Amino acid sequence: MTKKWVGITVMIMLVSLLAACAGGESNSGGGNGEGASSGNEAKSNTDGSAPKKDVKLTMSVWSEARVETYQALAEEYKALNPHVSVEVMSIPFADYQQKLSIMAASKTAPDIAWLAERMAPQFLKNDQLLDISSYVQDDPDYDFADIIPSTLEIFQHNGGLYGIPFSTPPHVIFYNKTMFESKGLKTPLELYNEGNWTYEELQKTAAALSDPNQGVFGATFGVNTKLWSDYLFGIVWAMGGEVFNEDMSAFTLNSEIGVNVLNYYKQLLESRSHPSIGSQITFDGGKLGMSLENVTNTSKYRDKVDFDWDIAPVPTGAGGHPVALGFAGYSVFKSEQQEEAAKFIKFLTNKENASTIADFFVPQRKSILTSDDYLNLYAHPSAETMKVAAYDRMDNGRIRPGHPNWVQIDEQIAANFDAFLTGIVTAEEALKLMEQAVNPLLK
Repeated sequence: MTKKWVGITVMIMLVSLLAACAGGESNSGGGNGEGASSGNEAKSNTDGSAPKKDVKLTMSVWSEARVETYQALAEEYKALNPHVSVEVMSIPFADYQQKLSIMAASKTAPDIAWLAERMAPQFLKNDQLLDISSYVQDDPDYDFADIIPSTLEIFQHNGGLYGIPFSTPPHVIFYNKTMFESKGLKTPLELYNEGNWTYEELQKTAAALSDPNQGVFGATFGVNTKLWSDYLFGIVWAMGGEVFNEDMSAFTLNSEIGVNVLNYYKQLLESRSHPSIGSQITFDGGKLGMSLENVTNTSKYRDKVDFDWDIAPVPTGAGGHPVALGFAGYSVFKSEQQEEAAKFIKFLTNKENASTIADFFVPQRKSILTSDDYLNLYAHPSAETMKVAAYDRMDNGRIRPGHPNWVQIDEQIAANFDAFLTGIVTAEEALKLMEQAVNPLLK
């Protein structure tokens, strides 16, 4: 993995150098998915075959920080396939689905796109994605069986496969070891190893850690009601409930469990064990005892914080120990050059390149996820802690569901959740309002 990354780093430097040498040349490819090729033919092929027409693919991501990584991989692909170039563009996540929807409707969608779990159903319903199963399932060298089956479910539709995941990070609890030691409290990992790590215990521990007059809070699940799905799904599942039924045709959280979940969260806020909604406090500031986040944030905190920290599994509840998984995958939008786009996805997700981006993302391949190289990639957290807190939990991992009308569903749940937290309605009233607003959108 390390040697491979050195190569990618060198490639990034070469890409930057070539861009500088290009002077004032401009290319406005942007998100344009028009046309199968530029019309220009490659001058020669090293294997002596007939020249292939040049193809320019576009790829969209929602992380500016990853553009150079993918552009370097694109240059590596071009070295193997001289007629294919790829331009990588970044769209902010907050605007991503809306902009991608507009582009797809106007036939200017990128050829390859990152998609989150909540985005895929919309594009599948509109028949805008390519079935890529024939490109990846039958090649023994690709080893399709190595991909964790549960991570593929979002992209499986009517017998077809419409994408490949590249990151499925489980939620974990980040905790400030320095704060726990100063209070003489058992850490979440210690409580887990004793079999006592529950949501009730988290609530007690958060209260013991908190000193709100000093801006110190014991725990946070999230402080933005618009991002409710990032944290409420996991709590609901752990307490034995469901937000929707199995086929996403009905809202099912209007229940006793739903009331308990909403009241649990509000109790944390009212006891001032949890920062208030809209707070700007973050874990790296040193004033949070515990924080529910994706395990990939370990890379963000390694060199950024000046206190001792570690991670632990999410707590258990009456519903057992289900873990919410983040999700991101590659899909191909239908176009005249969809075949070349599908081949590029195959290249990105083969074992070698999946190993390369595992420096940033939780891999979707079992062989990488369980390898000593990956588990020992960083000294902190330890390989054993990463295994216990995150990777062993993926067997019970669940990906949050999506729906073609997710944008509207999301807005209705968020608005009523906010009304509950601000005291406008009770938990029972909020859940009833959610049910009344959401069920018609699920039909």
